[in-house]
Parts: sequence; C-alpha cells; structure tokens
Amino acid sequence: MKQDWKQTILELWKKEKWYWCIAVAIGVAFSLIFAAHWTKGYSDMIQKGIGAKVVRFHVLANSDTEEDQALKLAVRDRVLQEYSQLLMACESKEETLAVLENAQQEICETAEAEVIAQGYDYPVRVSLVREEFPFKKYDDLIFPAGVYDALRIEIGAAEGQNWWCVLYPQMCFVDAAWGYSTEESHARLQNTLTEEEFLVVSALEQEELTPKVKLKIVELWQE
Repeated sequence: MKQDWKQTILELWKKEKWYWCIAVAIGVAFSLIFAAHWTKGYSDMIQKGIGAKVVRFHVLANSDTEEDQALKLAVRDRVLQEYSQLLMACESKEETLAVLENAQQEICETAEAEVIAQGYDYPVRVSLVREEFPFKKYDDLIFPAGVYDALRIEIGAAEGQNWWCVLYPQMCFVDAAWGYSTEESHARLQNTLTEEEFLVVSALEQEELTPKVKLKIVELWQE
C-alpha cells in the first residue's frame, strides 16, 4: 500500500512537473517585475525629495582648453565671493531662489566683468533653470539624475566641462575654498534632507550602514 502511494506520487510528479516548473518560473518573473517596479518607484521618490530641497550651481566653460577651464573657475570664485554673504543668509530653498532671481542680472554683470578682467570677450548668460540633470558624483556624495532647480552660468560657447556644487543648503562657499566636500557641508545637507534621503546621497561612503536596496538605487541612477 505504501509502495503504491509512492508510485502514484512519482507518476503525478512526472506528469505535472513541467506545470509546476512553469508556475514557479512565472512566480519568480512576477516577483522580479514587482521588485524592479518598487525599486524604480523608490528611486523616483528619493530623487524628487532631494530635488525639492536643493538648489544647484553650474558654471559651464567655453571649452575644455586649460585657459577656458581656468576662466571658469575664476568666474566661479568671483560670483561666490560677491554673493556669499547674501546667499548664506537664506534660510530656505524658496528664499534662495527669490534672491537669485532678483540678483540674476547683477550676477551676469559680475561674471562678465570677471571674464573681461581675465582678458577675454566671451558673452555670458546667467539663468535660473528647472530641468533634467544627469547622475552626478560630488566628491563622496551622489546626486541622482532627475529634475533640479539651478543657477546656470554659461561662458562663451559653453561647450566645456562644467563645475557644479550646491547653493542651497550652502555647500558651495565652504567646498569651493577647500576643493572637496567638507564635514560642514555634509552637516548642512544632512540637516536639509530627510534621514532616508541623506543615507542614499551618502551611500557610497556608508555602504556598511546602508541597506543593499539603496545601493541598488545608486546603480540604477548611474545607468
């Protein structure tokens, strides 16, 4: 009787195993699709949260020649020096954008004056933009691809590599002086973002503390 039962089970398995295999495969496929969808949704949520809280600063050089790249940094330094006190007083993203909008023409004139002082006659364009930006690594921090508000300064043809930082929270003024992101600028960013957003932004340096799913998000942002 026992042997007949085992034989029956074996025969059923032989008949039905392909159905079971297909069912398992379909289940795994649906699980992967759901996980990918959830991961994409999570990354979008994190990026939108970060984008809603920061203002970026981009200076685009005329070209990638050594001279044009040096000019780009000179313009950066002049603008940060002239407007650091005004922008450091801002207590929110909204206040920062309002100050930048009011000072936009003046910033353009300041940048133009520095270009001339350096011996060039390139035109300068200054604009406040809200558009898609690619994935960027900012020293040991990561900023995902997505929509951001930014102050953009374009020098000449603006075909050279750009320099960028974060105007709000006020990271530029510290980091430009040292050439890398500092503990002070990290603290400002951490105080502006949610705990979850900051963990993802600093995931490259917090790999042991950050769940693997967050590191997967970073990989998705890079693709």
